[in-house]
Formats: sequence, C-alpha cells, structure tokens
Amino acid sequence: MDSLDRLPGLEPVTTVTTTEEVYRRLKQAVVDGDLAPGSRLIERGLAEQLQVSRTPVREALKALMAEGLVIIDGHRGLIVSRLSIESVEQAYILREVLEGLAARLACEHVDGRLVALETALSRMENPDASPEERDCAHSMFHDTIAEMSQNTYLIQSLHGLEAFRTRMVSLKWVTSGRVLASMPEHRAIFYAIRDQDSDLAERCARNHVRKTREGLMRRLRADPIDTPQET
Repeated sequence: MDSLDRLPGLEPVTTVTTTEEVYRRLKQAVVDGDLAPGSRLIERGLAEQLQVSRTPVREALKALMAEGLVIIDGHRGLIVSRLSIESVEQAYILREVLEGLAARLACEHVDGRLVALETALSRMENPDASPEERDCAHSMFHDTIAEMSQNTYLIQSLHGLEAFRTRMVSLKWVTSGRVLASMPEHRAIFYAIRDQDSDLAERCARNHVRKTREGLMRRLRADPIDTPQET
C-alpha cells in the first residue's frame, strides 16, 4: 500500500495485549473471590507476581476502577471494592428487567444456539458437577440468552452486570440451596424460549432473578456483607 494511503494511528492487530491479559486475570480473581472485598492491591507486587512491568498493571487497575470493582480507600490505596447491600440490590433490580428482555428477544431468534443453551442447562443439572463447573454452565446459559437477543446494547449492559452475578456465587452469598432450587426456573426459561413464547420467557426470566435477589437480600441483611459466609 502506498504510504499516502495509510491511515494514521492504526497499529497492527495482535491477538491480545499484555494489558488486556493482566486485566482479564485480575478481574477473574476478583469475580472468583480469590481477591476478596477489601484486599489491598499493590501495583509493584502485582507486577512481580504476574511477571510483567508495572504499566499494564496500572492500566488494568484503571479499567477495574472504571467498572467499580476496585476503589481508592484512604491511606490504604487501591482495594477490591466492598459491595454494599444497596448496590447489590440495585444491580439485581436492573438485571431482572434486562434478563427478562433478553429472554423475550431470544424467542425471536431461536437458532442453533438453542443447542448450546440446552447443553449449559444439562451441565447445570448434572448432580456430579462441581460448584465451579455448575457456575461456568450457569454463565454460559445466561450469556447464550443474551447473545440470542441480538441486541448489542442489551448484551453490553448485561455484561456490565456479570461481575455481580458471578461474584455473589463465588463469595458464597448465594446459598447452595438457592442454586439447586433455581434449576427448575432455568429449565422453565429454556422451554419458553424453545417454544418461542415471549411473554412466558420474559416472565420466567424475571421471576428467576427476582427470587435470587430476594434470597440474597435476606441473607445479606442477616450476615455481615464483607465476610464470605459458609453455606
């Protein structure tokens, strides 16, 4: 290509940058509960542990701050954010509406992804599945519905709430009993989408999130929120 045709500011595409990988690993550690709420994040220590320079760590921490997963806490510096009961409740109220809309729209685009949805459901219902395997399948189930909605802004909005959904389970704020009780709710969502019953799909999806929120609020109001509880 002639140099006059080259557009300024465009660099060769790479599969993944160091900053993106550092961001992914740190976010996963927060979501999985390996970095618990209140954990102090020291840039130099993180860089040494990840065996990278401090620049990608600094950029990754900025991104996590923008998402509210990391905050500045006085003299302690950067820490993993402590979730207030109010913030959890607000996130779940919004998620109820968005998950319901995603299920409704998914009914209009029933395609090959229905197989992935059923596969995720079967993995969730497997009695021999580990908590990690069940959680992974649960994410796959909801993410597939979001993708089936084919609404870019809805998908982005749900992605922004993903940390709340996963973090509640990893920190054991959603009880194992609630996880098991939700299995028929997920299957009801699947059947409604499969049958392209948009009203029922939205109703089932909203009911599922609402029941999770109600159980979560009862638990968090009874126990200290900053400390993971045993189920």
